[in-house]
This record gives sequence, structure tokens and C-alpha cells, in this order.
Amino acid sequence: MKHVGIIAEYNPFHKGHEYQILKIKKLYPEKNIVIALSGDYVQRGEPAVFPKSVRTKCALIGGADIIIGMPSLYSSASSEHFACAGVNILYKTGIIDTLCFGAECDDINVLSELADIFLYEPENYQKYLKTFLSEGMSFPKARANAIKNAYPEKKYEDVLQYPNNILAIDYIKAIRKYNIPITPCVIKRSHNNHNSIDTDNVICSSTAIRKALSKNDTINSLLPANVSELINDDPCALPIFSDDFLSFLQSRLIEEKGALSQYYEVSEELCNTINRLSILPSSFDSLIDSLSGKHTTNARIRRALLNVMLSRSKELMNEHSADKVEYIRLSGFKESASKLIKTMQETCTVPVINKPANAYKVLSSSGKALFDREVYENSIYRQMFYNKYGIILKNEYEQSVIIV
Repeated sequence: MKHVGIIAEYNPFHKGHEYQILKIKKLYPEKNIVIALSGDYVQRGEPAVFPKSVRTKCALIGGADIIIGMPSLYSSASSEHFACAGVNILYKTGIIDTLCFGAECDDINVLSELADIFLYEPENYQKYLKTFLSEGMSFPKARANAIKNAYPEKKYEDVLQYPNNILAIDYIKAIRKYNIPITPCVIKRSHNNHNSIDTDNVICSSTAIRKALSKNDTINSLLPANVSELINDDPCALPIFSDDFLSFLQSRLIEEKGALSQYYEVSEELCNTINRLSILPSSFDSLIDSLSGKHTTNARIRRALLNVMLSRSKELMNEHSADKVEYIRLSGFKESASKLIKTMQETCTVPVINKPANAYKVLSSSGKALFDREVYENSIYRQMFYNKYGIILKNEYEQSVIIV
């Protein structure tokens, strides 16, 4: 029997995530749940609000059985690349036959139709897309307008208003693009919009919880009771934000001012806008505001800045494409899933790393380069965490697999 996969950030783990896992357990009571979990940096182009060891523990006590780490190179990429990496990581384990995800639209047929349009780009859609891009629209806006004009009777553009729908479409697109034998399963989101900052509902968004954390508000009532208890007890469960990295980012932007175009997702327009700033703003949000433009979304600007900060060149990203899974990094599991771990080690088509010290013995040269990159990016996260709290997080070699 094969099992259910989820691709997640848990930034942080909240009641909506608990709801999803409980729903999956009802749908697939015999199956285990395997999570491909984001690394130190997330898809919004920001540092994860809690260290990945904390998020791993939260996921396990929240109902997951096995946690696999997604390299930050992919976990902080665009929706398409994030989805591609997550799907391929789960597939390479050899133990997954179902992928579950939450979305505002729970019509799998509509999501699949859009996935096919984006994958194969029919001539009618492609014509409109090129037209709107040539008018200077950002890609998401041009795509939504192209869909609206190419398929006016379908109301597809309503679906594209929500980030989780877009991510769901990208999951299905990746499954079909690589002909992966995994069945997609959508679970309707029962709570606030992805970007809502409302904390009054029983289930609120990760955005709202991060906002509360940034203001030092209590979040106990916003989390599952066992997760709240863990966060209160874990000395490393302390929040970190983009502003905590700002001085380092400013230094990198000044240092690389004449060479910003070499970094991934830094467009010529963004490069020129940065270069025109005589002084860099003193807050991360102000920096984003000063760089915003009609051609580029704020999410892409954040990712571009993260890529500069972490020295991610376009060449580097080309060398480590999202569909090229080099290894499976085991981050944690429940004792009850021990037998499944052994099965995964037998079925996995790439090396399984459970002891980082042994990584070099089993990895290819490309795999070693990706692992070294993860060690480097983690060292920056650890340094910023230490700067803020005076606490030294375990590094990639010291952090053992978490078992609960």
C-alpha cells in the first residue's frame, strides 16, 4: 500500500492545517501522511517564521507521520517551481500515490482544466497572453486576463484570484508534465483567505498569525492546543522576520550594486530601480514599497531580494532545476512509522539522508553541491537567529532526525 503526501510550509502550523490532516485521515484511514516541508526560507521570499526543527515537531504532533525536508533553494521559489520540487520529492520516495492539498476551489476538474491550459498553452490562450504581457502587465495579471478572454464562459479568472488555487493548479500541472503516477486530491479550505489578517475566526490564516507574532501578541488560541504547548515549551520556537535580515540584505545590495542582474529573478527593471535608490529604506516593507512596480509582483520582488541576499545566481538555479531531486532528507517521523521508513529506504530512487555526516558518501557531485548550498543558507538563518535571541540553533550536521 502507498500513502498520502502533502507539500507544506507550516509557517506556522495552525488549526487549518490540523483540519486538513484530520480530513485526510477520514478519507484515507489506512494510509500514512508524508510531508514535504519547506526549509529555512519560504515561498513568499522570506525566512520561515520558526526554525525548521520546530515546524517539523509541530507537523508530527499535528498528525503527520513522516517529514521530508525540501531544500530552501526550492521552498522559496515561485509557485510553479515550489510545486514541481515538492511533487518530485514525494514521488522519488516510492511510497506516495496520492497528493492532498487545500484550495478555495474544490472542483478537481476545473483545477485540472486550468493545469492543462497552462501546461500546453492552446493557441487562443497563448495569443492573449502575449498581448497582455506586451502591454506591460505582470505575468499573473496577464495570465488571468488571457484566461478571461480565451474562455469567457468558464469564469476561470475567478479561480485565479486565490493563491492556494494557483498552487493547486501547479501541483496538478507538475504531475501531468512529468507523467507522475500520483492522484491529486483537493480539500476545500474552510477558513480565511490565505492573506487575511483577521484573527477573530476559529481558523485564521498563517499571515494573520505571523502578523500577531510580529506585534508580540499571544497566538495560543490561534493554534491547536498541542502545537501551542510545544511552541510555549520549546526554547527555539521564537519568531524571526525579514526585518531581522535587513542589515545583511542592505549590505549585499550595496556590495552587488553593479552586478545585481546575475541573480535569479532580478529583472533589468528591478535592477535599475534598486540602483536608483540613493539610500536603502530602514524597514523591509518600506524597501518592497520603494521597489514595487506594475510589471512585477511584490512576491517576486521579495524572492529576488532573497536570491541576492543568499547569492543565488541564475547559473546556480539552472544547475539545480526543481525537477532534479538529488536526495531525500529525512527530518522526522513518528515511531509508529518506523517500518514505513525502512520501506522508503528500499523504494526511494535517490539517496535517503538521515545522518548528514554520511551525506558525502552517497551523494553525486551535484547532490553534494546542493547539500553544501543548504548548509550555507542554514548558516545565515542561524546567524540571524543568534543575533536576535542569543540562541545557537543546531546546524545541518548537528540536527538529528526528530522522532516523536
